[in-house]
Amino acid sequence: MAAQDKRARVQDKAAKRATGSRLFEPYRALGYITNGIAHSVQQRGQTAYVTTGIGRTYHVYDAEKIRLLFVGPRFEADVVSVLSIGDNTLVSSGGVVTVCRRGKRTRDLDRVDRGEITGLTQFGDHVLAISEDNAVVVWDWKTGEVFTEIEFASEAFQVTCLVHPSTYVNKIVVGSAQGTMQVWNIQTRRCLYEFKTAGAGIAALVQTPVIDVLALGLLDGRVVLHNVKMDRRVLEVAQEGRVTGIAFRTDQAAMMASANAEGDVALWDLDGRRLMHVMQGAHDGRIAAVDFLAGQPVLLTSGADNAVREWIFDGHDGVPRLLRQRSGHSAAPHTIRYHDAEGRFVLSAARDRQLRLFSLFRDEQSAEMSQGSLQREARTKRMRVDDLRLPQITQLASNPAMAKSWDDVVTCHQGRGPAHTWSAERRALGKFALQAPDDSGVRAVALSSCGNYALLGLGSGGIELVNMQSGLTRRSFSGHKKAVTGIQTDDCNRRVYSASLDGTVRVWDFATGAELTRVEMKSAPSRMAGFSAGGLVACACDDACVRVVDADAGRVVRTFSGHRNRITDLAFSNDGRWIVSASLDCTIRTWDLPTGHMVDWFRVESVPVSLAFSPAGDFLASAHMDSVGVFLWANRSQFVDVALRQITPAAADAEDDAAAVLLAMPTSAGLGTHSDDEANEDERNEKEEEDDGEKKDDADVYMSAERLTDNMVTLSSLPRLKWQTLLNLAVIKKRNAPQKPAQAPEQAPFFLPTAEGVEHRFDFGVSAATESPQQQGEGENGAEQSKIISTASAQSGLARALYRAEETTTAFAAVFDYLKTLNPSAIDVEIRTLPLDDGLSALKAFIRAATAQLQSKRDFELVQAYIQVFLNVFADVIKANVDELEPLLVALRCESRAQWATVDGLVRYSACMVDYMRSSK
Repeated sequence: MAAQDKRARVQDKAAKRATGSRLFEPYRALGYITNGIAHSVQQRGQTAYVTTGIGRTYHVYDAEKIRLLFVGPRFEADVVSVLSIGDNTLVSSGGVVTVCRRGKRTRDLDRVDRGEITGLTQFGDHVLAISEDNAVVVWDWKTGEVFTEIEFASEAFQVTCLVHPSTYVNKIVVGSAQGTMQVWNIQTRRCLYEFKTAGAGIAALVQTPVIDVLALGLLDGRVVLHNVKMDRRVLEVAQEGRVTGIAFRTDQAAMMASANAEGDVALWDLDGRRLMHVMQGAHDGRIAAVDFLAGQPVLLTSGADNAVREWIFDGHDGVPRLLRQRSGHSAAPHTIRYHDAEGRFVLSAARDRQLRLFSLFRDEQSAEMSQGSLQREARTKRMRVDDLRLPQITQLASNPAMAKSWDDVVTCHQGRGPAHTWSAERRALGKFALQAPDDSGVRAVALSSCGNYALLGLGSGGIELVNMQSGLTRRSFSGHKKAVTGIQTDDCNRRVYSASLDGTVRVWDFATGAELTRVEMKSAPSRMAGFSAGGLVACACDDACVRVVDADAGRVVRTFSGHRNRITDLAFSNDGRWIVSASLDCTIRTWDLPTGHMVDWFRVESVPVSLAFSPAGDFLASAHMDSVGVFLWANRSQFVDVALRQITPAAADAEDDAAAVLLAMPTSAGLGTHSDDEANEDERNEKEEEDDGEKKDDADVYMSAERLTDNMVTLSSLPRLKWQTLLNLAVIKKRNAPQKPAQAPEQAPFFLPTAEGVEHRFDFGVSAATESPQQQGEGENGAEQSKIISTASAQSGLARALYRAEETTTAFAAVFDYLKTLNPSAIDVEIRTLPLDDGLSALKAFIRAATAQLQSKRDFELVQAYIQVFLNVFADVIKANVDELEPLLVALRCESRAQWATVDGLVRYSACMVDYMRSSK
């Protein structure tokens, strides 16, 4: 028991150290694909693997399906370069190059104090990299030792890229921002040759499929194929924008792809020396790298827009089509909402003017909601795809109740434009654009609980009820004087709740549109969240307070204050007990509605702008101002007991919010992810805490009292089947009896000797077979041993416990503690084997023990079960000795009736209260 308490205490401390919040624990980040650094492609047999950098970690994908395989450990600084070599991944972060294998850190290469390390490149058993202080560092990556370092003068030669020319032993070619290239021997650290300037800075340097020919990508948009052996230009082409990546096909097609910083990819026919096609808007931003998969007509691109895409060349015109992609938001999301009742999908709207659906459990199901053939329209109108997207979404609402029949998502947008419907089932824009009748613009949206109607809050203060199937207006609600900021409905489509900048919250009749209740607020509500099952509405007001309105009472029933800046969003928990709010003060706070207190809060590194509580209650989702992902926080109350206490006003009103614990943001690796150093430190801390726990007293661990008051009758903590089985043991044995009697074996097997007593135990002492004839008949002192087992030695454990309790007259509790450790069959045997040749001392002691246990008001149901078995077994003995046992039995009956009267009264009272609550309206 002490070891279990110690483990529980250590686990609790570890959980507190990892989270710092009573309710929420970092779980996982969704929507992270790549952060804009050059990816690395590794060919392993017929399968290619793609490694991308993600903030302070990295991802490894299977190129065949772009399926996430591994997530690297969390590093101390952002990842700036990745390189795949076999099963190993080399990661540069914070000036340190780390070797990882299958997502686990294995070792670090020798540290060089040269600042950030970029441009990791493989060169046989060596790894090349460019340091921040303008040097080329070479490691032997198998041993981790620095092989050599080559320094350059920044004024004359600023290193930007490097490459190892195929078949050139110990040679590398280094490109510079000044437009010149140099050939170096890393073995002798000598510059062998310097080429003339290319006329512009060199941004990319790639080996072509032809030996001796390198491809140079220049900052002015030119791509030059240069023969380094002859120092002669083979081909020169130009594209728009500076070159960020170059790739060549290796499947018998002479094609080159070059990417620029604007997100375009130019395709060049090397045989015809002409431009074949320009993939405009391949990415919404700078393309970090391009690669053709070995022997396949598939182009892989990754960009700063948080996307990895594959393009296949399967047409006769040489124009590729998008084969598959894995993407997320390219700008920070500002509105997130759960879509389904099971909490499996999250809808997210971001500043990149996209609406995305994220799956919490299968990344393959995450997708962008299509807004039409924007790529084709952009090519026709010669415009960028960004310019054709809908304006930025300001609010969204969803209800999949009628997803099979018509659209199930509605959004409103910046400006005075209409609201739009979407289909999450088809992952596409819906049929209707719902225009405000007075051209004031739609400011708030909601969907009815049945999914048949959309409610539009207008900038003029009106509310329109629109049929989602036909797109026609069915009803109008008039009353607000200023723009509507939030709309909610109840579960039964009886009432509509609305908040407005005119400082009022109003309740409307859904069927007639009549105003039922108006609640004046002290400050204008800017956000609204509702708990539809309870008629409660929470409003985030401009004075940084959360006010809760009871629609039935028609008044504000709770006011929560504590945020030190504007509240950005709020959400009800699935059971309506908590309200979670986020603010510009970087805190997320949880308010308990029944008590009116703040019960949890924590700080985050980035400002939270949107919150959504899972309908299943297992996760809290958040979006942050400078992060492109959606973050999930696990609700700890779902899997551990959480003691919620009021957070004192003094701590909540701290000027710098120092009392709130700063929580690390969730990562894409999932729950409990941290660096290996942190894991080792946690392991050491846990070991130290275990050692301290063995030495220290458990005075700081709260142990609940066995009984709150002395008048309380308590039951045992044992399973109910344990005493029910004891009462029905005879029936169970009869039911499980074999159909045929057991037959004796033809030859008796070898049996281990058994020890004396009623409990079946083997005697592992010296057996009779190994003893000499003299030893078998003599005891320890040489005296002859009796072959008859004495009665004292055959006494059961229960009889011995009763005799000891009879001697002390105060240790009857030990008798029942002993019985609790036995199974029902053993208890039955123990009671049946109580001795009768001791003047009924054992029976008298059992009756006294039962009476004492009833008087202590403990283990009421167990004592009753034991008494019933005792009376059934010894009924004839009691009748024969009634004069001797009657006083003890009378005392037992009186005590049992008194205790049962107490229990029966409580049961009847509880049943009466339940019936009353059921019948009340």
